Amino acid sequence: MYRMSEKPLISANEIRERVTTLAREIAAAYDYDILISALTGAYMFTADLTRELAKAEGAKVYQKTIAFIKASSYGNSTESSGKLQVRGLEKIDLKGMKILMVDDIADTGTTMLGLCKMLQEAGAQEIRTCVLLNKQERREVDLTADFVGFEIANEFVVGYGLDYANDYRFLPDIWTLQETN
Repeated sequence: MYRMSEKPLISANEIRERVTTLAREIAAAYDYDILISALTGAYMFTADLTRELAKAEGAKVYQKTIAFIKASSYGNSTESSGKLQVRGLEKIDLKGMKILMVDDIADTGTTMLGLCKMLQEAGAQEIRTCVLLNKQERREVDLTADFVGFEIANEFVVGYGLDYANDYRFLPDIWTLQETN
């Protein structure tokens, strides 16, 4: 059994403020052609980030594309299976494209690293990565996200799109999920 923490790890207001500054950082540093979002966990982050990118980039944003893929390695567990499952990438022409790959969390790093390898194999010219949350202490592969919203400790988190067995996604804040005995 699991229960949510007593208070949010990151409040909705903190998320909103950081997404705004993160969008400005991205707009100033990287002129991408296509933003690819890894669903389902990154859906809220992607929606908020793209709205803020539109403000930061102005007219340039109308010349950009957004695409969604389904990427998963967790299933109904709090631990990654290590087996990356991706759907939707085959429908996107990436040859010669500069890509901003957006995901909810870099935990072990295997999902993002696997996605980047797939994007390279599909002919991407350049790939930069953006994650809302980074758990550096859990990293199992050599991966450093280019743009990071928040650094967090090794705790299982839910809310703001992140889930446990498809629950908790709708919460506007990010909470830790703690095991009960």
